[in-house]
Amino acid sequence: MVIVIKIFFIICVAFILSSINCTTIGQAASSVTYNVGLSDQLLDFSDIKVINEDTKVPLEEIAAFLDIPFEIEKGITYIRKNGIEISYNESSKKTSENGTPLDWLPIVKVNGKLFISVNYIALEMGYKVHDFPKQNTQRIYRDDYGHMSHADFEIYLNQILNKQTIPPPAKAVEKAKATIYLTFDDGPNKFTTINNTTLKKYNVQGTFFFVGNYMKKNEAIINSVVKDGHYIGTHSMTHDKEKVYKTSKSFINEMNEGIKLIKQMTGKDAKLVRTPYGSKPDLTAAMQTELIKNGYKLWDWDVDSKDWKYTDKETNQIVKNVKAGIEKSYKSGDRDIIVLLHDRSQTTKALPEIIEWLQKEGYALKTYEPDHHIVKNFLRDTSL
Repeated sequence: MVIVIKIFFIICVAFILSSINCTTIGQAASSVTYNVGLSDQLLDFSDIKVINEDTKVPLEEIAAFLDIPFEIEKGITYIRKNGIEISYNESSKKTSENGTPLDWLPIVKVNGKLFISVNYIALEMGYKVHDFPKQNTQRIYRDDYGHMSHADFEIYLNQILNKQTIPPPAKAVEKAKATIYLTFDDGPNKFTTINNTTLKKYNVQGTFFFVGNYMKKNEAIINSVVKDGHYIGTHSMTHDKEKVYKTSKSFINEMNEGIKLIKQMTGKDAKLVRTPYGSKPDLTAAMQTELIKNGYKLWDWDVDSKDWKYTDKETNQIVKNVKAGIEKSYKSGDRDIIVLLHDRSQTTKALPEIIEWLQKEGYALKTYEPDHHIVKNFLRDTSL
């Protein structure tokens, strides 16, 4: 009888210890929302786990973002890059580096999916990691890649994370792959009308940056663009590089006149500008200050279609440029991607295929939203 009681006691203790151990492991993954950024963007991971105070992300997804090749051979997952080989053994659940087993677990398997330590993979691949404790965010970056300061990135984080707390519209059920903003420069002209008709056909809204001097002659086109829900920003009055960038005064006058003309012709209070040929290298610090003083926002672009350099017979190249640029931006972690197009003949012919591809790939297409401004300028100025 005594032996039976002892055996029963041992079984109970073992069961209790096992339960405690399982609970501890389960609680290691925090319920707090964590984020990971790469350079100047937040990355969109399907899942992020914090296990024993170490942030881990899906191996397959971080490998795509950092352009790291990996393969699986006979139950062992290999990561090979920059002369480094990292392996995870499915049987032993151990991680090795260049054949030497590590005494900790940078790679773990949770619910059938491999997760890898952000700190570990970033540092091994030549990146640095900066922590933003208040935002529960880790930023992966490299000094030899251009990026905004950590202070500016924290401002960006607050803008993005605060925006994410706003509940989506009731109709927004499926999450889009990313948001694409199709922007059109150098109108209004007859090609603006064709582009507008195409956008309407596909139920898509774009953003037009009009040249003031052309606006005066095309009121009917402008009314059509406004009626169909597109946003109009200014692209200066003349688009003459010598005039626009001559002095900070001439620059802001061109912008002010363009904005005033939009107000006069549409009744809209526009604040968005795109400077001729982009903000670099011609826009000076004084011009930058003038934009801020006047409450303007500045948009450059992520993807240059280079449509201006091709003929009507070369529209396939325009489509290829857009696809390649968007895929590159998406891979880098960008989830708000601005595409530069023009109101030109060759662009009107490429636009339908571009839109069809974007919709097929699961991207959302939007016009500029003043209430949800996205910082997108080559100057990396978060106030613009």
